[in-house]
Amino acid sequence: MKVIVYCKYFSFKNPLDKPKMENFVVDLPQIPRVGETIVVERMSPTKQFVIIFEYIVTAVQFNASSEAADVPDARINACLNHCWEGTSNFKVTNFLT
Repeated sequence: MKVIVYCKYFSFKNPLDKPKMENFVVDLPQIPRVGETIVVERMSPTKQFVIIFEYIVTAVQFNASSEAADVPDARINACLNHCWEGTSNFKVTNFLT
């Protein structure tokens, strides 16, 4: 299922900076529920390794018209819980910074 994730996060380098907002599309086996954790990976732009992000879902909105092939099945709000280097089986189709 295609899901748009909206995430507000704080800078790890300077937590006093204004929070940033990111959104991206990810394919998940099912639409997550509020309180569930999703794991997303992306390649580091400067180094050759994968960064794995763990998000906690805070809100879910289902798409009322999923007839078009390119329309996501849902959109979720999430907060970044943890990130680390490594690999996983999740695929990110778009990540906007």
